[in-house]
Amino acid sequence: MEQHWTVVGGGVAGSVIAARLAEAGAAVTLVELGVDGATPDDMHEAAQIPGRTIDGLRVRRVEGGPYVSYTAGSGLGGGSAINAGLASSTGPFFLQHRLPVEGEGINQRVRRNGSRASVAEVYLNALRSKVEIRSSTKVERVVMNDAQTCGVELNSGEIVEADRVVVCTGALMSPLLLMKSGFAVEGLGRRLQDHPSVALRYSNDGLPSSTLTAHRAGGVQVIETVVGDEVWVVPALMRPTSTGVIGANDDGEIEAQFRLCQNAGDQELLLAAVTKVAADHARREGIDVPRPGREGEWLMDRLASTTPVYSHATGGCCMGEVTDRLGRVKGIENLFVADSSVFPAIPSVNPMIPTVQLAETLSDRWRDAGLVSG
Repeated sequence: MEQHWTVVGGGVAGSVIAARLAEAGAAVTLVELGVDGATPDDMHEAAQIPGRTIDGLRVRRVEGGPYVSYTAGSGLGGGSAINAGLASSTGPFFLQHRLPVEGEGINQRVRRNGSRASVAEVYLNALRSKVEIRSSTKVERVVMNDAQTCGVELNSGEIVEADRVVVCTGALMSPLLLMKSGFAVEGLGRRLQDHPSVALRYSNDGLPSSTLTAHRAGGVQVIETVVGDEVWVVPALMRPTSTGVIGANDDGEIEAQFRLCQNAGDQELLLAAVTKVAADHARREGIDVPRPGREGEWLMDRLASTTPVYSHATGGCCMGEVTDRLGRVKGIENLFVADSSVFPAIPSVNPMIPTVQLAETLSDRWRDAGLVSG
């Protein structure tokens, strides 16, 4: 008997999950909030396309700080359609992926003949005839019947029935969807993390608009990129220990507080990186850089009040706490989460490749457990 799986979210993980399920012979409906279609090769231009980011998303980056806008990918391919495509990998999931990678070392990027390629373009495009794709469609909640998941309800009120539901809406929105659906699972919304980052901004001194380079020393990664008429040098802490929390307000809207650099060790490491970057680039004309001796004050202000360059949210549905090794939500039949929200700790690299490897791993585990059949 053919199984019907509904995948909520067609981003980095959702594109892989939908493709792997379709290849295994399952009937798949993919419901995606954002848009379908190709995106420009310029990532800054791509991020401006309506439906390529979650509209109006705001978070608190530090404890008790102001709400600031947060860039989270939407549409088929999710963040892979708007990010730089840095292609480092790390544990705990090590399965091979299918993404084309060009370049060397830390500057490897997901590229196909020099152009960006989203995860959806690589995994999903060839299987479109086997997947029902419903883009620009919002899921309001997961639907239960006799204590079992049986589908999802759209904002139109329509019920999309399913034997199994996989939530792949990302580390911020997946916990929120479970909360809005009434699931009170121990640990839900906890262990939210991100790579704390700040941008030191300089006047462009002749770098081409395509510039994007990365280097790393220990647990700090620094990228240099051109944004408009400026050069941004961005240090980021890649092994943070501070954790935050996700909740929902009375209107069902997200309340996300990252609590970045809440642990003193995190703050000290990032401050040392900011101080070094400022010294190394002192010859440049600064637009927004710390004054000597005021680096700590500048860091915490910018960390609290600016939209981050690194939007690498993970956690909220952590494996071993909210979900099991299959991504199955504990205590709920036929409901799975398969995206960056299940990472128990944030990967120490840009999380796109680890998220693809996670989706590959969970797909294999479902097959091995006999959960997928045509």
